[in-house]
Amino acid sequence: MKHTAALFVLALPLVAALPAAAQPSAPEKLFQSGADIPAMIAKAKAAQKSPTINSVLPIVTVMPYRVLLEYRTGLTPPTLHHGEAELVHVLKGAANLATGGHLTGIQPPRPGSSTDVGTGIEGATKRHIVEGDYVMVPPSTAHQFQDVEGEFVIMSVHLPVPGK
Repeated sequence: MKHTAALFVLALPLVAALPAAAQPSAPEKLFQSGADIPAMIAKAKAAQKSPTINSVLPIVTVMPYRVLLEYRTGLTPPTLHHGEAELVHVLKGAANLATGGHLTGIQPPRPGSSTDVGTGIEGATKRHIVEGDYVMVPPSTAHQFQDVEGEFVIMSVHLPVPGK
């Protein structure tokens, strides 16, 4: 009995820390007014340092789901999200979306990342997408926004797909 009490006292700080460890890494953001989107676009535009890097801001999040605002003006590297489909809604501008095929020049992944980044994409199908369009990119599908026309702003929703 004495040993059980001692173990309980030693384990109590560990048990108390479990809820903190289970918290998502980013705070939940459950609401964003549509009226705020133009200001978010302006903020993303101001944050963009290079046409080859898109600016990304969270619109709403509840892990593992993320709804992101992405601002682009140029060609960014092609990607492939393992185990995640990606729903894209074009908010502003136009581009060609290349999907399928395979990534070339795959870079070493960041620790814990489920996204592969390449230097190119071969054998893809291109589709011209414009403001108001929706596209679903299936899980583990290479994709890249190409031939960006001016400012290109999308809302992307990353949707984890169990078992993929």
